[in-house]
Amino acid sequence: MTVKKPRVLIFAPLCYPPAGAEAIITAKLVLAMLDDGWHIKVISQSDFGHTYPISNSKHWAPLLSVVKNITGINDKGLTAQILGRSLTNKLRTLLWVIKAFWVGLRALRKGNYDIVLSRAAPQYGHLPALTVSMLSRIPWIANWSDPMPPQKAPPPYGEGLQAKVSMLSNIYCRAVFRYAAWHTFPCARLMKYYWKMAPELKLKSSVIPHIALSKFCISRDQEKNVFSLCYTGTIGLRDPSSFFEGLKRFLIEYKNHKELKVFFIGEPVVVFRMAAQKHGVSDIVEVEPPNTYDKTLLRAASSSVLFVIEAKCEEGIFFPSKFVDFVQTGRPILAISPPVGTLADILNKYGGGIAVDNHSADEVFYALSKLYIAWTNDSLTEDYGSQRLLNDFCEESILSIYMELFGQLQRKIKAI
Repeated sequence: MTVKKPRVLIFAPLCYPPAGAEAIITAKLVLAMLDDGWHIKVISQSDFGHTYPISNSKHWAPLLSVVKNITGINDKGLTAQILGRSLTNKLRTLLWVIKAFWVGLRALRKGNYDIVLSRAAPQYGHLPALTVSMLSRIPWIANWSDPMPPQKAPPPYGEGLQAKVSMLSNIYCRAVFRYAAWHTFPCARLMKYYWKMAPELKLKSSVIPHIALSKFCISRDQEKNVFSLCYTGTIGLRDPSSFFEGLKRFLIEYKNHKELKVFFIGEPVVVFRMAAQKHGVSDIVEVEPPNTYDKTLLRAASSSVLFVIEAKCEEGIFFPSKFVDFVQTGRPILAISPPVGTLADILNKYGGGIAVDNHSADEVFYALSKLYIAWTNDSLTEDYGSQRLLNDFCEESILSIYMELFGQLQRKIKAI
């Protein structure tokens, strides 16, 4: 029996080009759907969110046929020069929402779509889907990758659940909470954080993790005589001091260690360099500017261990997409994270690396010691390799969750 493939209309301001974390998350999901034979149309934005170099890799080429990029406003145009940066950004958002609404409405009238998906961040990604859904009986699923409004994020990213937000922002989020048929989150802790903001979501929400693609599963030879650690992406509000302190202690305790290298790939390079110099480890730290997703992943795959640094939140409610990117390489993952949090949950339960308290340089030291000893014994992949996590994030697993959810929502619509 042939299973009918879904027809999905997606509103995602960040999708193509894949030049930022959120865009890459969406682009990978769309590629997986296309490879499985789904009929997809993505309404995206071409003048926002290019935080990394744009990739021209053949992997992304199929997106060109299904992504409709809409320009909000030209930064180099006369309008932008007259209005200034702040007003230009607001106008860009408004124009994109209006244009995306009309493009989406025409698409729904021309095509027999089964599901509407919308993704945020940025948070206005849900607005065209909200308006379109009011004119259609097609189920709408809203995805949330981070707390929205952003002021509601836990410190240091925001002011927490008690943060005051504008009336307009509150009305908008409440409308999305109410009118979306379902809400998805990349991890359970973020979903439960939303439940505190909107208890009604308990009845219509679930977890769908970020996706790993087999075409990005890379096997590369490592340098046999170099124990290397690699970090990718921006540092932002993440504090690398515990990592560098633990690294310094490791260098002191293992004076006769083989060559050790630490690679930071991404912005801001100045922060990395200053932190490394402050802790006396700058001689083994190499800082490289941002690169495309494909080249960064290749670079990471040639390292011994990949590490994630998270901000010092009370609870790690986030699920960094780079974690799943790292799983695609099969390399062990060192998560320097809140001890109560998503990455600690995964690594402590399933393996694939080591999770340590991001307040504790001692825990970083002990983790580095364990990983180094396993490396010298040639058992690093066997003991700590993240390939064991791939089944939970692969295309088959994630798409099957979507298929089950789509069927559930369509049956509910027919029953009304």
